[in-house]
Amino acid sequence: MEQKVGVIGEHDSIAGFRALGLSVAEAVDAESADKILSKWASEDYAVIFVTELLAEKMGPQLADWRLRYLPVVTVIPSARQASWLGKLDLRTAIRKATGIDMIGQRDKSREHKED
Repeated sequence: MEQKVGVIGEHDSIAGFRALGLSVAEAVDAESADKILSKWASEDYAVIFVTELLAEKMGPQLADWRLRYLPVVTVIPSARQASWLGKLDLRTAIRKATGIDMIGQRDKSREHKED
């Protein structure tokens, strides 16, 4: 069985993911995002990424989704703002999957170049 992966968020943050073969859905508020999450969960999506800007709008509503085993719901950085939560979630997921803190290493490398 093929595992489905989707991305939900504002248009300019998710448009490029379609080229990678992921499902994309534009959502501008918590209600529309929750409907998409419910639909994709019933369609057996394995992973769903939510942009940070949308995650902030969803608040505690998103927390319920993130406690589920499947689909895995992860926050990713938005194109419109400086990232904090999305970067932290992405960093944690990469570290869990690979055992390497790739984002932290990149940040350290940038700091050394600035010195």
